[in-house]
Amino acid sequence: MKNRYPKLFHFFGCYFHQDWMCESSDPDGVIRLFVSDSEPQAIGALKKEIVMLLAERLDEVSLRDFIMEKMPCNYCYWMEWESGAIWLKHILEVLDEDDGNLGEL
Repeated sequence: MKNRYPKLFHFFGCYFHQDWMCESSDPDGVIRLFVSDSEPQAIGALKKEIVMLLAERLDEVSLRDFIMEKMPCNYCYWMEWESGAIWLKHILEVLDEDDGNLGEL
């Protein structure tokens, strides 16, 4: 499944790596860092992959395994979010929110 989600793999590996808290104490800050580092096309491609993953309707155990084991994610989202799907939807919201502010960066 990793090969089907190269942008998501890159996002988690580069932004939610084991030292992500050195970049920002807040996960939303990490997402915003991605936005500030990225071209609009990369942001759009990531959003598309998140939507595709959500469309698979994986149960929580499978989704957590995918995010934590198949992707190189080191953020324990379940400490703050009810489910992986809810957290992924939140990522989309932050990307949408910040995507509209790209001209201000």
